[in-house]
Amino acid sequence: MEKQSIAVVTGSSTGIGFETSLLLARNGFYTYATMRDTFKSDKIEKIAYEENLPLEVLSMDVDNDDSVRNAIQKIIDKKKKIDILVNNAGYGLFGALEDISIEEIKKQFETNLFGAIRAIKEVLPTMREQKNGILINVTSIAGIVGVPAECIYVSTKFALEGLSESISYELQPYGIKVILIEPGVINTNFVPNIKFPNQIDDKLQKPLLKDEKKEESKVNYANNDFKTNNSSYYSNTIDTFLSHYYAAMKNAPLPKEVATVILEALKNASNSPESLFRYIVGEDAKTFAQAKKNMSDSQLYEFISNKLLK
Repeated sequence: MEKQSIAVVTGSSTGIGFETSLLLARNGFYTYATMRDTFKSDKIEKIAYEENLPLEVLSMDVDNDDSVRNAIQKIIDKKKKIDILVNNAGYGLFGALEDISIEEIKKQFETNLFGAIRAIKEVLPTMREQKNGILINVTSIAGIVGVPAECIYVSTKFALEGLSESISYELQPYGIKVILIEPGVINTNFVPNIKFPNQIDDKLQKPLLKDEKKEESKVNYANNDFKTNNSSYYSNTIDTFLSHYYAAMKNAPLPKEVATVILEALKNASNSPESLFRYIVGEDAKTFAQAKKNMSDSQLYEFISNKLLK
């Protein structure tokens, strides 16, 4: 039991966190599947019980200092160590910057960035004493390439990417490694949980969740200078982007594929002297990352406009 690796996964009630927790447990890691609302734990607990997996569900709200501190301390008190932290908890706030309130922006950063920072800060003293540990931050292709309609979500992911790069230098002397997982569109519950600005009556956006993209709903994004009732000046841009986004969801990889990459990344990091690792998941993400690497700024702008706004 002392040799068994202890893993903590945030946002484990559904999607990537759910599949990652199960896959790690199936591969011998003693896994704490943490989530804000443990009322959503029935499914993962049932699977863990039926398969006799080394998995425990633990309440942890990454938005709350005390909740994160208490959860991590419980694990350390019981297991005396933490070897792996997977920062997965997060959600998407989509919409144009002008339409999003400062409060909504703060909430997005609270979960997607500060939630990860809270968890990292709580596990670091233990990992530093152990002189080993692996931090896995699930970012996004949106942490590499800026795209329309996701300006605040993109900002949180760019920030988490930069944080990860920076701390890898600080942590290397203590044997702590940092892994970045950068998925593209993944077919998860992320879409139903997308949030739009409160002030916008998303007349055009919401139906796209139920009625998969109709050709006639494509619009000319260049003509945005209008505003009706509670709609946005940017409705054409946002809705054209979302039409592509929801269409891509139909053939997108499942969360299990991301979990498989996380497990592979863990194994690679355990057998390598390197301190920072990046893994892009999904063909769409690979295409955009390659474009960012090889194109000029103006070429990239044209490429993204043609891909997502026409």
